[in-house]
Amino acid sequence: MRSSYFLYIAKHAGKNLLLILMAVTLAVTLIDYLKHADEIISTTGQTILYLFYTWEFRLSQFYPLAIVFAAVVTYMSLVRSHVWVSLYTFGYRKKQLFVPFFLPALALYLLLLFLQTGSFSYARERAWDILHHTQSARIVDDLFFKYNDSFVYVKRLDPIQKVLVDVTVFTLKQKQVRSTITLKYAKFDGVYWVTDHAVLTKKHYSDQGRLVGFDREDMGEYRLLKGYKPKVIELIYEGDSLSLRDAISTYGVLKKQGLDTGKIKTSFYGKVFLPLFALPIVAILFFATPYFSRYMNRELVWILSLGGTLMLWGLLYALYSLSVSGTVSPDLAVLFPVMLLMGYAYRLFLKEEKVI
Repeated sequence: MRSSYFLYIAKHAGKNLLLILMAVTLAVTLIDYLKHADEIISTTGQTILYLFYTWEFRLSQFYPLAIVFAAVVTYMSLVRSHVWVSLYTFGYRKKQLFVPFFLPALALYLLLLFLQTGSFSYARERAWDILHHTQSARIVDDLFFKYNDSFVYVKRLDPIQKVLVDVTVFTLKQKQVRSTITLKYAKFDGVYWVTDHAVLTKKHYSDQGRLVGFDREDMGEYRLLKGYKPKVIELIYEGDSLSLRDAISTYGVLKKQGLDTGKIKTSFYGKVFLPLFALPIVAILFFATPYFSRYMNRELVWILSLGGTLMLWGLLYALYSLSVSGTVSPDLAVLFPVMLLMGYAYRLFLKEEKVI
């Protein structure tokens, strides 16, 4: 009996979660496809890939809503069938019943969090490439950024081929350019950008600060920009989303260079903390709603739980968008409201249960 109640509740919660998750994400994917069907190359392979990548992106976007909706449906169906009351009369308490109810939602969150560490995070970009029939749309031109004690100018970055074109590295001292390193191209080898021919130009100044001459030297093979993956450079200028693994490594690189890490934190928070709001909502629903059908205004519960969740989700995404643009700190826009929800849910969890 002790294990039967756990499996019974977990099975119902898991089944509803899976059905609602697939229904929501497939419906949104179909709507997206119908909107852009004329822009996709009319081959079966391209269409399937576009649908798959779009579904992956929508899955990462809408699974928090599916978690809450499934919890509401499961909870209300068990209230209507008097299952909660029956289990309560057998001596079970809220905290015991909460574990199997909450477990499928937590498992889905952890699964999606794991998937966000890899290529799953770039599904939207892959769908975008198929939609525009090319991968050249992500080429970035005219980049300028700090690297150690130098500044780097890049004429073009091709993140698909992992190539930098026309690179100049400036070394400054006392606000004067003391040397430059120029190269026609560099290829990323996983750690460094490598070229087989670079030219070093050293400039000489008089005591009055006037340029009096320079020396030029062929350096042969040259390595630069250690740790600057193509995604790192893209993020600095385009604000693209990163996988969790790339976000962590990129944060270390930018922090070391003294560059702004706000976009990295926003990307990280968007994958870890923004979807997390669904879990405290599930806990609040469970602990703040009565078990007894006759004491419950079911219509009001449906309206508050579903409508309130949609409003909260929209508000959090609006705050997230503000943090992406740099208007609001990601700590204030994303982390703080989610922590408030978690704090309130935890307070309800610790609250002493009323005895019937």
